[in-house]
Amino acid sequence: MVDLRSKIHGAGATQAVNLVVMAYHDRVASDADGVVTTHYLDARVHPGDRRAPGQTSLALVSKKEARSTTGFANSARYTPVQLASIEQAAADNVTDLTDESGRVVGRAFGVRADLLINSGEVVVNTRTLAPTELSVGEDTDGRDIRAQIVESVTAARRARDAARALVSETVGSAVPRG
Repeated sequence: MVDLRSKIHGAGATQAVNLVVMAYHDRVASDADGVVTTHYLDARVHPGDRRAPGQTSLALVSKKEARSTTGFANSARYTPVQLASIEQAAADNVTDLTDESGRVVGRAFGVRADLLINSGEVVVNTRTLAPTELSVGEDTDGRDIRAQIVESVTAARRARDAARALVSETVGSAVPRG
């Protein structure tokens, strides 16, 4: 889960955060009549946001989930009205999410909003939604937003691991031999 503590990012660390909100078609709950009552949205800090560098996860929610392919679930519950607000704020900053075969499986929306805690999860405050200047479209290398997120997180993990190795090497060489 992304670390947005003020001691790391300064005052207002959870305000006006640039986000990527991914809405997958199959992550919904419906009532007995088939009407969608809940959307399980995967919201992440945009890799271009000032708080993203150094983060080993950009997900707002990260909880263990045995059924998930990664072992973690990154979605929180939002109402259809909240998703409509996200869609409206994103305007044309939206892109289709496709699977390996090219089939559209969802949509990603770029927005800016404050974050809040709801039932122990960090969620988008849909009352503070605004457009963001950071695109959720492909970057200049043709990578979709999910690939951009993976690259940002991978770079942060490599840097963290390199720092740990350096500390371990330094500590190991400081031990007197004899």
